[in-house]
Amino acid sequence: MKKLIPYLTTDHCKEAVAYYHAIFGGEIKNFQMSDGIPGFEQYPNKVLHAEIVINENLTLYLNDIFQTPVTEGNSVMLGLEFDSEEEITNIYTALAEEGTIEMELQEAFWGAVHAKVVDKFGFSWELNWEK
Repeated sequence: MKKLIPYLTTDHCKEAVAYYHAIFGGEIKNFQMSDGIPGFEQYPNKVLHAEIVINENLTLYLNDIFQTPVTEGNSVMLGLEFDSEEEITNIYTALAEEGTIEMELQEAFWGAVHAKVVDKFGFSWELNWEK
């Protein structure tokens, strides 16, 4: 296997793309809307696919919910490893701002700084920085 790419499905994809891009940075690529695509006439103004390329090791894929009922957020946990205390603190603060803290940013027994946050879209993030 080459790498894992988290694929987030939500009913607010345009907002989610802007939100995650503001938090993580990177570049939005391959942003495809349903408008004008054969077979998607009944789903106007929905995102078929979007990519946020954060760096060479991390890309997020996102799309809107179409036919399949999805319970937002609770079926996916995203684990992020950070390069610095500043980086984990900034991301933790941004995700927690409109989210729910499940575990405060703290020293963990395995010698890392660790936290768990559920963001405003209901996705769970496990954040870790090994000292």
